Amino acid sequence: MEVVDKLNKRKEPLNKKADRYERIDGEYCQYVHVCIMNDKNQFLIQKRSPSKKMYPNMWSQTGGAVDSGETSLQGALREVKEELGIDLNKDNMEFMLSFKRYHSFVDVWLAKQNVDLKDVVMQKEEVSDVKWVNKDELKRMIDDKEVSGSVNLYYEMLIDLIENFSK
Repeated sequence: MEVVDKLNKRKEPLNKKADRYERIDGEYCQYVHVCIMNDKNQFLIQKRSPSKKMYPNMWSQTGGAVDSGETSLQGALREVKEELGIDLNKDNMEFMLSFKRYHSFVDVWLAKQNVDLKDVVMQKEEVSDVKWVNKDELKRMIDDKEVSGSVNLYYEMLIDLIENFSK
């Protein structure tokens, strides 16, 4: 069981812990998505394991629930380490945006860091493949419905933020 901290509709702590899959109206948990971008402005994307309940065999960004007691940044760093075996430098991390879903908030982080695909250690339960793609390839993959729905929600806004406001 993954234990998370529960939040109210304003993203304020309720001082309550629960299983990440517990769904109670008016209660939310915190998730993170991490977009890893190299010096060539390519994104490291991962293919979800065929055993995943949501979006099996689809491409996505790294992400997951923030554990109880973690900050959003700590959760982002942990998820990348767990799923890809990569230690991101927190100084390379930039908070990009946040959005609200039915029972969760999602913080999107950008990690500007070069990663050699040979160094990736995929968590079999989560990830079946990884690759680098540029923004046009990613857009085509989204249009062709090869990418999980969560990425589609904010792709264009993220690209605009990266191109115009990112450090």
